[in-house]
Amino acid sequence: MISRDIAFEVAKQLKQFSIALTTGTEVAGGTFALLDRHGLLACDAFGLANVAAGEMMRVDHKFEIGSISKSITSLVIHSLVDEGLVDLDVDVKTYLPWFVAGDPDGPVTARQLLAHTSGLPLGSDHLPDEAAQVWAIRDLSRSLSGNFHYSNLGYMVLGQIISSVTKQTVAQAVRTRVLEPLGIPDARVGVNHDDRAVMAIGYTPLADDRPWISSDPIIPATWFEVACADGNVAADAQELGRLAQLFLSDGELDGKCIVSESAMSGIITPQAPQGEPLLAWPDVPAVESSLYGLGLNVESIQGHHVLTHAGGMVGYATFLLADRSSGLGVVVLTNATGEYAAAQLIARVGHQMLLEAQQGQTYAAPSTRWTVKQTELSQNAFGTFSDSCIAVNIQSDEAGDVVIACGGEQSSLLRTWNGRFTTSHGVLNNRHLYYDEQGWVHGSHRLTRKGGAEHGVPPVHLAPLLGHYRSYSPWFTNFRIVWHDDSLHLVATGGVEAPTEECLLVELEEGTFRIGEVEWLPERLTVGPIVDRQAVWVIRDGAIYSRAFTD
Repeated sequence: MISRDIAFEVAKQLKQFSIALTTGTEVAGGTFALLDRHGLLACDAFGLANVAAGEMMRVDHKFEIGSISKSITSLVIHSLVDEGLVDLDVDVKTYLPWFVAGDPDGPVTARQLLAHTSGLPLGSDHLPDEAAQVWAIRDLSRSLSGNFHYSNLGYMVLGQIISSVTKQTVAQAVRTRVLEPLGIPDARVGVNHDDRAVMAIGYTPLADDRPWISSDPIIPATWFEVACADGNVAADAQELGRLAQLFLSDGELDGKCIVSESAMSGIITPQAPQGEPLLAWPDVPAVESSLYGLGLNVESIQGHHVLTHAGGMVGYATFLLADRSSGLGVVVLTNATGEYAAAQLIARVGHQMLLEAQQGQTYAAPSTRWTVKQTELSQNAFGTFSDSCIAVNIQSDEAGDVVIACGGEQSSLLRTWNGRFTTSHGVLNNRHLYYDEQGWVHGSHRLTRKGGAEHGVPPVHLAPLLGHYRSYSPWFTNFRIVWHDDSLHLVATGGVEAPTEECLLVELEEGTFRIGEVEWLPERLTVGPIVDRQAVWVIRDGAIYSRAFTD
């Protein structure tokens, strides 16, 4: 237990941390709620809901909660299991006779879909309709490895199962089976244009083809309606807090049963061999294990049984954390686009603040600085590195911050949300930087201590792929295909559904590439027509990206 007075003090500290973390960043503002098994403890807001109008954020502003909606979809599926209408372990063709699972085809179960172990790809979100995206799975590749592989498409299949079994839309089923019993009937599901008036405006950087730095502007993100079961709910902090409170229980809240105790037990028990990627930030307590359950990530933090889920949408990023061991929870909602993990960091810091306060102690929040300290890099990362085009010198200054010099200019090395680095340096800020034991990589440039190395020339049949590609999908707008270390790589500097690391492109057959080094990954890139020794377009899991006129 923790008193409301103590929770109020924690909220004050967390607001200060949130303001310090997001001031001067691409995060316009946000809200958070602290809670326990008995209800809301404290709630607050920070930053701006409308930058142009100077409108301050309020706790009743709603945000798209993105993939946290998957936890709600899981609750709906489990309510159908409780009623004997769905079996988690039968072929989903029992409910969707028309469904084809891609190549190779084979049985898929609801349990696999819930745990992200069905082998389906992430999905490209290039079609707005759920049924269309699920139908198009038949034209995609699939992995039969049984590994954890996050798939939005898998939850769209679950949405189609819900509609088939209930004869309702997913939105109707979510409202009647989860939102209304939770006591949050004003939360929105199947977000449409009419909901926009109650929402904070979502924001994204103006430039989507280079890393964001503090001098860059942000603009309102693309607005569109969302109804698919992988991310279809909008809520305010208190409403999302009710969902977190449910996950601190055994399926019942305020005397209303949402799912049975046995169903909740399955949801919160690890089912997959891996889990969601974890945020890397200095001085945040480590997550000891991270495995996916049935709609939630299941973590161990300092021995505590902790449930989490992140949500990323175009213009919104959110995070839910429910610590079943302590009975405490934190939810955070921001109006920054989905790849920016401020919500997760704030939630994890808030969790630690609550745990320390529960013990009568004060948690020293981590630094909110964006400069990189010398101690965060291998000593081998320092020195002079070059190729035939670029030379950089990596050193630390008197304060222990890492600085990078190039072409007579010196600037700080800055961290990014995705674990790579950037800088305000004019020559270097058009791509991310990262270090491995061979040296530094900047786009197509492999910078080594030996220096002088040429970019290298790809084989004749691969050369037409090099370049910059764009799509009108706001989820993953653009990427580059570059050549270094005798290999093709797909490199994205941003995008909600973009990979956070550069991906090796492995040729499987002429014109078809696996996206990623690991053999079981299902994502594919295929080459379109070649005109004047350049690919006109490439296709990423069904979405066409045409060659951009700039690079």
